[in-house]
Amino acid sequence: MIIGEIIGTVVSTIKVSKMEQARLKIVKIINPFGKPTGKYFIVEDGVGVGVGEKVLISDDDGVVKRLLGKDNVPIRSAIVAKIDKINIYD
Repeated sequence: MIIGEIIGTVVSTIKVSKMEQARLKIVKIINPFGKPTGKYFIVEDGVGVGVGEKVLISDDDGVVKRLLGKDNVPIRSAIVAKIDKINIYD
């Protein structure tokens, strides 16, 4: 699982038919302290989150396809949860 922050959306008028209903978001990958790692992902939004929200991403295409109920689609990463709070204990 990967922690990220939504920074935008992707709009595509032409795509493979199995992705017609896909909601794509741009996610900035962050560490548990909220610092950017310099990496970005385009992911399927399986939850319905907005810009600025922190999310949990699955980057395993097999898991993503089972969670979203979609087979044979070119989606590797998906948002699987909205993060409300991260607690780090020393």
